Amino acid sequence: MAAPAFPFDPSLARLVKGDSLEPHQQITAPKFKTACDFRQQYMIKHPFLSDFHSRAEYLYAGLLEGDKTIISYIPQPFRLRVRGRYYTPDNYVVSDSAPRLVIELKPGGIMREDQQVPLTHFIAQYGMRFEVISNESVYERKVEAENWLEIVRILHQARELTTTDAEQDVLETLYQRGPCTLRDIIDPGDRERTYLHEIALFRLMHRGHVAAELTDQPLDYSTGVSLCA
Repeated sequence: MAAPAFPFDPSLARLVKGDSLEPHQQITAPKFKTACDFRQQYMIKHPFLSDFHSRAEYLYAGLLEGDKTIISYIPQPFRLRVRGRYYTPDNYVVSDSAPRLVIELKPGGIMREDQQVPLTHFIAQYGMRFEVISNESVYERKVEAENWLEIVRILHQARELTTTDAEQDVLETLYQRGPCTLRDIIDPGDRERTYLHEIALFRLMHRGHVAAELTDQPLDYSTGVSLCA
């Protein structure tokens, strides 16, 4: 077991039980799929058909896809018992520097204290941090999240394509021309001819090599792109 990264109270940590903290997506029961705002999509940083139990969870995954500091994440990562009641966190997030996070999304960022406090101490003893994020903070970035979800859908559909040479072409274009738009790389009148460059561009964006203007307007041919600093 990892040494605690944060102060924790063993008596509070013992209020939480779990058979395993090895993260893997828990199966969503068919009845719960109809009871919640259920969504599914194949993702990249969680390269499987991913389950989301609310719109906020779904949009949050889009933001994680677009965050170049995030290495991977797992929705519904493990099943715990808090004070005897079953509980599944919304996400498990791995970044390139920060401690691993166990995430819960709630309206107003408010979770019942009798759940949040024991979970915080339980997670801390494994060197991780438990965080509650407000749904509203995710909805404020809805356009950005939806843009990344669209990019991920496109990349998943093209997952078998090799774009090594096309990526080099895109990087050279951006280096020589400076900031430009998707229209300068993708021909809207002949997308088939420039399809490899389209996929190459989105892969470079997803890896954090190319920056794009995704926060204010839906992705289209006027979207600005440039090399990351």
